[in-house]
Parts: sequence; structure tokens; C-alpha cells
Amino acid sequence: MFLVQAAGFLMLSHVSGFASLTTLAFVILLCYGGGFGTMPAFAADYFGAKDVGSIYGLMLTAWGAAGVVGPTLIAQIRQATGHYQGALRIMAIVTLLSAIVPLLLRPPVVRRKAPEKESELESARRRIAS
Repeated sequence: MFLVQAAGFLMLSHVSGFASLTTLAFVILLCYGGGFGTMPAFAADYFGAKDVGSIYGLMLTAWGAAGVVGPTLIAQIRQATGHYQGALRIMAIVTLLSAIVPLLLRPPVVRRKAPEKESELESARRRIAS
């Protein structure tokens, strides 16, 4: 999805027709929807099913923060340059980097706790039961 989005943003920087703009926007938005479908599964595979809720919440918080910062940055680039091409190219590069990051990550190693010593009460109960 990231690769499709990167290509879409790069092509979007060269579009001049309404039909092309609409088609590319549609494809890019489909990828955003696909992200909502795959992020919980990625979080479960990466961190374990037990922590999916809290991890997915953090992922959505980051997504929301990007939804505020991204358009602000694009508007500043547009105002400084007079066009959107530079901003769209930056978005394509960032999205391409987003496609590479999951390939570099490895799930965290879960360390198992050493078995705790049996308490005196549990030891006495076990001796009585046997």
C-alpha cells in the first residue's frame, strides 16, 4: 500500500486533468482505508494479541497527529513555492520510506520470567496433600 501511495503522490504532482486527479485521489484513499484494515493485524503480529488495543490506540493517535501536521506542512510548502509539486514529491518520499521501515523492524523479544520460589504456605499445603 505504501508503494502504491508513493507512486500515486509522485504521479499526482504531474496531473493536470480532473479525471486523472480523481482517479489518483481514489487510489490513494483506498490505501488509507487498507491501512485501517491492516494496522490491527500488524500490531497483533508484532506485539502480541494481548496488547493490540493499547498499541492500536497509539497508532491511531500518531495517525491523527500526522493528520494535523501534514496538511499544515503542505500548506506552508505551497505558500512558499506557489505550487503543490514539491509537497507531493515530499509526500511520495516519506511514503516510500514508510514502505521500507517495516522491512527493517523485528518484533521485540519477550523475556520469560524465572519461576518464582514456592511460598512456605504453598509448600506446606503440597506436603499435606501428599
